[in-house]
Amino acid sequence: MNADDFIEKFAFAIEVEAATLALDTRFKDLPNWDSLNTLAVIAMADADYGASLTGSDIQNSQTVGELMQVVQGRMG
Repeated sequence: MNADDFIEKFAFAIEVEAATLALDTRFKDLPNWDSLNTLAVIAMADADYGASLTGSDIQNSQTVGELMQVVQGRMG
C-alpha cells in the first residue's frame, strides 16, 4: 500500500476529492465527516485491504496517515 493509493480509496469512501486530502489531514475536521463515513471507511479497509477496523480504531486516529498505519498493521 502506498500513501497515494490509500488517500484515493479513503477519498472515494467518504465522497471527497482526493486532492483535498493529505496524510496529515485531520479527517474528523472535514465538513462532511459523520458516522456514516466511519462505516464507509471500515468497509473500504475490509474490501480494498483485507483489514478489519473498528469504530474505536477510527475514533483513536486523528489523521489520514494514522489511519493508514492502522490499516497497514491489520493487513494479512
